[in-house]
Amino acid sequence: MRILHVSDVHCAVARLREALEREAYDIVVVTGDFECESAARALVEGAQAPALAVTGNMDHAGVARVLRDAGILLDGEVVESSGILFAGVGGMDVKSSLEKLQRRLRSLGLHKVDVLLTHHPPKGAADRSFIGLRVGLHELRALDEALRPRLHLCGHVHESRGAERLGSTLVVNPGPVKAGYYAVIDLSPEGVSVRHARL
Repeated sequence: MRILHVSDVHCAVARLREALEREAYDIVVVTGDFECESAARALVEGAQAPALAVTGNMDHAGVARVLRDAGILLDGEVVESSGILFAGVGGMDVKSSLEKLQRRLRSLGLHKVDVLLTHHPPKGAADRSFIGLRVGLHELRALDEALRPRLHLCGHVHESRGAERLGSTLVVNPGPVKAGYYAVIDLSPEGVSVRHARL
């Protein structure tokens, strides 16, 4: 499966559309901070394949509504696409979204997922700020340790673009698409490869 990973749109609709049109992919995931309803609509209308998204800390109810109405909002949810299990924790209300996801996992009897989408990074991976502090969330690190996803896709910390291992999980921050950054990830039974790109 080829995943187009975009994050931190911040109303840069033209940049988002360019990324959606530039690459070939099996699914596109956006890890929050659309900031504008027009950016959320650009994903819904411009995706060349199935899409999934979580909200970011800069998003609001209007953004969530656009994504929810399109059936692609993953805040606190689990979905399967092409045999891959995706789970999400939104950034608008991390605590509530995390609790909702945990209830959903219990109701489905799931103890593992393949790909975790969050806006914030987990503590200790793809979370280094400009001044060198690790600013990820302990709760998301604990979730990685519990679910052992192969991939954890996140954003939020613009300056921490890259891929970093957290145990068996590869954490990928594509950088902000507002600045032209995104990532293409190939996920197969044999392994994971990541290509960071710029528009």
